[in-house]
Amino acid sequence: MEKIIEQIQKSKRILITSHMNPDGDAIGSSLALLLALNNNNNENKVIRLVLQDEVPSFLKFLKHYFLIEKSNIIETKYKFDLVITLDSADLQRIGNVSDFISEKTKLINIDHHISNLEFGDLNYVDAKASSASEIVYKLIKEMKIEISLDIAEALYTGISADTGNFAYSNTSSETLLIASKLRGIGIDNEKISQYLYSNKSEKQLRILGLALENMEFFENVKLNLFYLTQADLKRFKAKKEDSEGIVEMLRSYKECEVALFLREEEDGTIKGSFRSKGRDVNKVAQLFDGGGHKKAAGFKSDKTKKEIVEMILKKLNI
Repeated sequence: MEKIIEQIQKSKRILITSHMNPDGDAIGSSLALLLALNNNNNENKVIRLVLQDEVPSFLKFLKHYFLIEKSNIIETKYKFDLVITLDSADLQRIGNVSDFISEKTKLINIDHHISNLEFGDLNYVDAKASSASEIVYKLIKEMKIEISLDIAEALYTGISADTGNFAYSNTSSETLLIASKLRGIGIDNEKISQYLYSNKSEKQLRILGLALENMEFFENVKLNLFYLTQADLKRFKAKKEDSEGIVEMLRSYKECEVALFLREEEDGTIKGSFRSKGRDVNKVAQLFDGGGHKKAAGFKSDKTKKEIVEMILKKLNI
C-alpha cells in the first residue's frame, strides 16, 4: 500500500476505472477514490473516473455519479501516466478502457477476488476483504485523507452491495467495524438499503417473475438455473441492469446449493453469474476463464446455453 500511495502522489494524470456492467462495489469504490483524491488538494493533477458502461439507474442516488465518464466520449489519444483498476480480476474486465493504457502507463490493481491475476505493476489483492470498497477505505485512511459524507456514502454502498447488506460470509468483524465508522460519519444506511434492495421497477419485477416461473432445478447437483434471452428483454422493453438480483433469488430456494443465472448479451455471447451456499463456484467459473469468489463468481462465454449447462453439470457432479 505504501508503494501504491507513493505512485499516486508522483503521478500527474490519473485514470480510475472498474469492470464492465458495474455493480454497487465497482461504482462505490471508484467514486469514493475519485472524491478522495480530488479532496486531497491535487491542483496539479488530472484525475478522471472512466468506465465502459453507464452507471446503473439504481445507483444514481449517489450524489456525484455524474462525474463518472463513459470511455466512448474520451479521445483514446488522451494519455494517462497512471491507471488504477478496482474490483477487476483481470484486465479484460475493464473492457475498452484498456485502450488508455500504453507502455509508459503505470498500472495499479486493487481487488478482492481470489481469482485475480495480479496483472498490475503494483497489486493490492486481499481475498479476505469483503469488497474493493473496504480496501479503498483503508487506502484513503492510510493517505490521511478526511472521509467526507459523500465518500462515506459511496464506500458504504459498495460494502453493502457486495455483502448482501452484511448477510454474506465475506462480512468480517472488520467489515462491520468499517461500516460502523461510516455510519458514525453520518451516512443514512436506511436510505442506501432502500435504493439497493427495495427499489425495483415494474420491468425488474416482471423479469423476476419470469425467472421464478421458468427456473430449472437439477436435483442431482442441487443447481437452480434461469436463462434470460434478448427476446425476453425486448418483450419487457428492459435493459440488462433490470435483471439485477435474479441470481440471489434463485439461490433462496431451500433445496438449492448452487444458483446460476445466464443472460444472453447483444453480441450473442452468454454471461453467467453463480451464487453458492457452500460449493466452490469460482472453480466452476474457471471452465469459461471466469472467476470471482468461492460463493460468488461469474463468466462470459460464446458457447451455447446447452453446452454451458452440460459442462457445468459435469463439473458439479464430480
